[in-house]
Amino acid sequence: MSKSENTRLELLSAIDRILSGDTVRIDAKRGLSAIAVEEEANLGNGSAYYYTDVIERIKLLKSKAITKKQAQQSSDVTKLREKLANEKRLKEKYRAEIAGLKEQMAQMASTHNALALSNHQHLKKINDLESELFLLKGSN
Repeated sequence: MSKSENTRLELLSAIDRILSGDTVRIDAKRGLSAIAVEEEANLGNGSAYYYTDVIERIKLLKSKAITKKQAQQSSDVTKLREKLANEKRLKEKYRAEIAGLKEQMAQMASTHNALALSNHQHLKKINDLESELFLLKGSN
């Protein structure tokens, strides 16, 4: 095997290690890039650019990763929009319920005041009748 072929294999195995997260020389959380592949393969800066197939593979894998990430973000946004719509629906439902309860409370307060006034009038009438009865008994 030639030195060029060995370097190509080192670069390709570095790509595989980065993708699997089993890196040797760089942080496993580091993203895929030409520089990361070169560092993982323990090669000099810019050496990957001599191998266009390696660079094309890196670009292809990065674009796939980006589209997966965008799809995930899109589904997350859709879920959040659905959750927001549900929360808005619940908010409107509770607002309508509160308005109905306030109306019911106003009607109950009105009925209570009417009954309290009627009770007061009847108690006054009872007191008046009792005082008349007392006067009638006292004059006999």
